[in-house]
Amino acid sequence: MQTLAIGAGLFVLGFLIGRFTAPKERSTTVYHPVRARDDRQPANSRDIAAVDPEIEAALVAGQKIKAIKIYRKMYGTDLKGAKDSVDAIEARLKFPGG
Repeated sequence: MQTLAIGAGLFVLGFLIGRFTAPKERSTTVYHPVRARDDRQPANSRDIAAVDPEIEAALVAGQKIKAIKIYRKMYGTDLKGAKDSVDAIEARLKFPGG
């Protein structure tokens, strides 16, 4: 019985020491975005200086889904990010000055 009490006391003591010596700030990074294989990923959808000819050709042909698939494959982005970027490219192709 005495061994059990000593073991429980050491466990509680260890827990308290660990709790009070732990860093106060916790890391909240859970998701790490996928990086492009060849680092051609633009900073954001509005920062695309040159449009890939395949994406532009798909948009001109009216194949927006194909353009989104090409963009995702090239830059390794998620579906929403690729759609937003292709929408921005499409808007820039329709209105080059804007």
